[in-house]
Amino acid sequence: PEAYMKSLLALCCMLLSVPSLAEHRVFVGLYSDHYGYKQYEDYRASSRRHQEIRPLNQGGPKASKLMGYMYTAPGYSLGACTFKNSFYERTHCLLGLLRYPVTDSVIFETGLNLTYGYRPALIMQMASLSMSKKLLPIPMVGITFEYKKSSLSYNYMAPGITTLVLAWKL
Repeated sequence: PEAYMKSLLALCCMLLSVPSLAEHRVFVGLYSDHYGYKQYEDYRASSRRHQEIRPLNQGGPKASKLMGYMYTAPGYSLGACTFKNSFYERTHCLLGLLRYPVTDSVIFETGLNLTYGYRPALIMQMASLSMSKKLLPIPMVGITFEYKKSSLSYNYMAPGITTLVLAWKL
């Protein structure tokens, strides 16, 4: 799935780009937080009957280790990123966002985060579900504040995760 996601991103960028209008950005996560709950039962133990209660992975840059690339053209953005998910496992994603300018420096964004690396048993907190990593579509909305060659984004993703992201134009 990882090689497929990389190929899909490259193809989308080539097909949808207008080279003279596009911007390339790199980004890092500054902070992530969860709404609703702060800990989980870890079913990865050798015996699923023995669970460990652990805190969710959240906080500053060292927690999620979010980093990525975003290709931005008028009206949309496409990107890819990697991060440590809520359950401390490396996760990869493709991003597709529609961008709606509110002012010259404020943009409302909505789209989809196609993520590979979450385990349904951990997300749903049900030991009977699969412990295999799955490909999941995660809806997201956010607002981006741009200033010169940098931008700061605040994003909300279902099911209750927020991130603060800093990006730089290349």
